[in-house]
Amino acid sequence: MLSEDLFQRLTVGATFSRTLNIFTKRFDIFLLISLLVYVPLVAMSVTVFGYIGSSLHTLMDTMGLSNRYLQQSNYYSNNESVLTDDTYHINDNNDQASDLDPAAFQDFATQLFSIAGQLFVEMLLFLIFAVVAEVAMIYAVGQLYVNRDPRFSECLKKGFSKWCTLFGASMLVLLGLQFGNLILLSILVTFSHASITLYFLLAFVVYVAWFVFLIYVFVPLVILSPSIVIENLGPIDGIKRAWDLAQSNRCYIFCTVFCFGLIYNLLILIINGIVVSVAGKEATFSAWGVLVSMLPAIIYLPLVCILKTIVYLNIRVQREGMNRGVLIDNLDGMITGEAMVVDAQEKTYEDKPSKFTPVSINVSKGDIV
Repeated sequence: MLSEDLFQRLTVGATFSRTLNIFTKRFDIFLLISLLVYVPLVAMSVTVFGYIGSSLHTLMDTMGLSNRYLQQSNYYSNNESVLTDDTYHINDNNDQASDLDPAAFQDFATQLFSIAGQLFVEMLLFLIFAVVAEVAMIYAVGQLYVNRDPRFSECLKKGFSKWCTLFGASMLVLLGLQFGNLILLSILVTFSHASITLYFLLAFVVYVAWFVFLIYVFVPLVILSPSIVIENLGPIDGIKRAWDLAQSNRCYIFCTVFCFGLIYNLLILIINGIVVSVAGKEATFSAWGVLVSMLPAIIYLPLVCILKTIVYLNIRVQREGMNRGVLIDNLDGMITGEAMVVDAQEKTYEDKPSKFTPVSINVSKGDIV
């Protein structure tokens, strides 16, 4: 259990230190939850990189580029003289018949559809377990904050119970961003008949403004998941709550997440550089190369969930004077809320009239003939 006073104001550096401290206290449960996301993520990455590596040769065969490349290479090695423009036209005319190979094109299309179906299933599993794991880790951090011992089964149960809520909030945010993209596209199409200089200047200004707006919107989304999980809110209320908490803490949220992401990406570049230097560039597209390059993700996933939760809790400590009792009420409110839903469903079932209602019939002797 954590012996320090957790309900204090934290700086960016202290937030990183608190994140590592909580992770090391129960790294077993965090890594176990992280594996739920890591396995489909690695499978999806292996599928994508493997397809990129294997399809290049198939695509070259489909377009007839492999034979053409070999013919031109042999020609250049046997003839060192400078070629004229007429020679290029002759070679182009001779190669037009081999531009497309029907058999190779059919193999390429079959491989493409097969990979697309496999990638869809892997991506679906990844999305489901990513949301479940995020909720489970946030709940585990909350339990550690109040000196409770989180259990894997309990955290996983919370993850599945809040999956639809968190996924719905993500879809609302995504739809809002897509609507903004449509507005951006409509502005560019409206001024498409302007002069080239004016159009490029307008496009530059619009894209810069849109980029700044995305950063402004992204900052509250960092604490969206903890807001929904800890306070047991719905999608719309969770978005409003995260937006309200981030109003006076945007710099703190942005700096924390930016520094953490920068450190992680530098680590990925170093690992990729080591893989390339040891086994060559081709290893980047191999299964083991992808596995090695993504090893930091199994630690990054729990760390980023812990970090977001600590940032959220730290903001509530600063703004609302949050203490252990308040957090316990929030966490127990999740259990109470779920129990109330179950009780309401059972009560509705019990109050519902039966299809076959027993009816008493009184018949006197005089009514019988």
